[in-house]
Amino acid sequence: MEEHKKFGATDLFVLLAILFWAINFTFIKLALREFSPQQFNGIRLFLASFILIFVLFIRKEGFSVPKSDLWKIIVLGIIGHTAYQLLFIHGLNWTTVSNTSIIMAMTPLFIALFSTLLKHERIHWAGWLGIFISFIGFYFVITKQGESFHFSWEASKGDLMIFTGNILWAVYTVFSKPFLEKISPIKWTSLTLGIGALFYLPFAAADILRLRFNEVSSLSWAALVYSALFAIAICYVIWYTSVKRIGNSRTAIYGNINPVFSVFFAFIILSEQITFSQICGALIIFGGVYLTRSGYLWFKKKEQPTNAK
Repeated sequence: MEEHKKFGATDLFVLLAILFWAINFTFIKLALREFSPQQFNGIRLFLASFILIFVLFIRKEGFSVPKSDLWKIIVLGIIGHTAYQLLFIHGLNWTTVSNTSIIMAMTPLFIALFSTLLKHERIHWAGWLGIFISFIGFYFVITKQGESFHFSWEASKGDLMIFTGNILWAVYTVFSKPFLEKISPIKWTSLTLGIGALFYLPFAAADILRLRFNEVSSLSWAALVYSALFAIAICYVIWYTSVKRIGNSRTAIYGNINPVFSVFFAFIILSEQITFSQICGALIIFGGVYLTRSGYLWFKKKEQPTNAK
């Protein structure tokens, strides 16, 4: 894997994807007031699949893959888009955005662990330190001063679903890396998302058939279209382009910036107060991201033996 030592276009696009995802949480919660979880997710998955397949057709990349890889792609499509989306949408529906965010912050650890076990990447100790530091910052962002963080018992079912979904997303991300050496990120996303959406259909079909389309507000439809176009079609391609260029773990660490954007939007839209601890947490998170993404190289240089004169 070619190491990108400096921040560049890839990093900026991943940050843009994190921004889209941060907004997406609010839009999903808004849309679920009028859609059932299966109606919302079923329609947006098929819409996102259609968009990506259309783009792939325009690019004339084709859909062919080696027969030996076909069953692996099907399995990963089911893991990364069918099973994960079932767990994510119900988990988000049954728990709070804050609980969802704090659990999803564990994704970099799962990805780094799986990447190391499968020998896809070798994580420097300073990279692990950066992940740990980002978790400390995340805690400060998500926990207000004078309060202690805890999972509410009532939301335990949703929390468990988000936790399990994170493990599946990490598996999908890590096992995607070898395929991204052979095919483009947009082709990979189009194929696996299309397969995932197809296997999702049995879970969503009955709910979608019961949907009265004309009774859903334009705002909820706009939220669904945004979620399909930006949060899935565009962000997934950005995500796996980054996985291909800078690796699994250094891409995943950017997920810890999500709460920073969430706090910002809450302040702008809902006029919620930003506490001193949240500001400190944001600075710590960015420090952890830098250490994992590029800062570890400083330690590697220090560890290199000098030639005796």
